[in-house]
Amino acid sequence: MSFSRLCQWFANVLAALLGTALITMFLCVGVQVVARSLFSTSVLWLEDLLMSCFTISIFTGIALAFRARAHLSTTVLADSLPAGAARHLGRLIDVICILAMGGLGWIGIDFTANAFGQFTPVLRLPLGWVYLIIPVTAALSILFILENQLSVRDAPK
Repeated sequence: MSFSRLCQWFANVLAALLGTALITMFLCVGVQVVARSLFSTSVLWLEDLLMSCFTISIFTGIALAFRARAHLSTTVLADSLPAGAARHLGRLIDVICILAMGGLGWIGIDFTANAFGQFTPVLRLPLGWVYLIIPVTAALSILFILENQLSVRDAPK
């Protein structure tokens, strides 16, 4: 399997996870609105599920945005530079992003390890399983940045 196909496979898994988390959040919020509006109550365990899905959606979205080069960027400086200098600036920015994602992954490992001793309020599920998404998506973000750098068509211009 080629590097690009491996990255595509990881992106497909993340996209499926993201879609599942977003649909679950939509359904949970809908149930909560109906429960509160019509029955003056709430389904407490849905709050645990919503928090978990929100966390998963944020970090999977970050990784997928790195792959699509869809993160917000200010290109005023790069647009004013010659093509070669702009390409070097793009690579420098990618190196900084790799370092940032490496730091997030490193901190995420410690955060996740400590979170296995913490539990969701109602369902009492270990938060470490939810927070495991942080180091995993940080590593995948680095992989996707490297994929973009190795790909001629997606390399910064």
